[in-house]
Amino acid sequence: MPFCHRLGITRLADIAGLDRIGLPVVQAIRPAALSEVTALGRGGTLARATIGAIMESCERYFAEVIPAWRVFTAKAEELAVEPGLFEGAVRPEGADGWRRRYLPWIMGIELPSGTPAPVPFELVHTRYTHPPPDGDGVFTRSTTGLACHHSAGEALLHGLFECIERDALARAFQTHGFFDRFRLEPSNTDETAKLLQVAGNAGISAAFWQPPSPTGLPVVWCQTIEAGSARPILALPTEGYSARGSIEAACKDALREALVTRAATVSGARDDQTAPHYAEGRFADALAKARDLIVNGSPKPDYPGSTVPPPASLGDLLALVAASGLGPAFAVPVGLDHEAGVFCVRVVLGRAQAFSIVR
Repeated sequence: MPFCHRLGITRLADIAGLDRIGLPVVQAIRPAALSEVTALGRGGTLARATIGAIMESCERYFAEVIPAWRVFTAKAEELAVEPGLFEGAVRPEGADGWRRRYLPWIMGIELPSGTPAPVPFELVHTRYTHPPPDGDGVFTRSTTGLACHHSAGEALLHGLFECIERDALARAFQTHGFFDRFRLEPSNTDETAKLLQVAGNAGISAAFWQPPSPTGLPVVWCQTIEAGSARPILALPTEGYSARGSIEAACKDALREALVTRAATVSGARDDQTAPHYAEGRFADALAKARDLIVNGSPKPDYPGSTVPPPASLGDLLALVAASGLGPAFAVPVGLDHEAGVFCVRVVLGRAQAFSIVR
């Protein structure tokens, strides 16, 4: 496909057969990538999973090749960047006086006003090379908020929801007794129930938690693990995360992600899953505790799925972000493929917390 060729994708692999669950899951491989070589796609059909893998590759590709003319060097103080902005993404070792340092920046757009605004370039690009690009090292690098879609509005929605999700996960790791206090009864919608049945038939148990989000929107963290006493295929549980407008949609998406991640882990192709993930016996103790938590834990009664109505539009979602104190929201266009009709954007929330826990 010409679009895949332009992105540097050399192979699309159906890897569903590597696991016994059988859910559609596709890997896209970009050997010359400057971040992760593989991208994972999931969906209800093989076609949807393939599109998902291509789009995830597309996000990283466009953020790797941002032209140099768009980047400029300045101090946050010179740019009149409001105090407190981007602080949640500053690494501990880069925190000392970062606002007075010359750093690379790129112009984005503040939402919803459309006002041009500078954003630290390290929060936008995905050139994860060694050594890192000049000016990197101040902020936590991640792909949070990167989104590609056939419409700019849908790409912004996707990026915003992901930023809300990752901020909530970062807060979960700072919440005392999180796994005891925020256990969630899974949604009983048909789609979630079907996925749980597929997992159960394969001997896999799932558990759900709801990390608290300042927006009031439901964010779901799902973990899956092989039940029973037999030796597991994987050394650790697999996880999925989702922020959506409803608890039902978030549960379904988080569960699907956790389940298809199994096949990606079995494939051994991911750059961020190294030898310790496969060390037999090394995590026996942790695995036993995780299995007990997932299989035997109890949901917290009456825990609210959402404290706000589902946002009906991009404007509604931006209003929730503004009211939560996570904003302002910035959008940085990073790529456009006219022939394929694909828009790529990086969304950054000015006061969100970075999620950078290696698991």
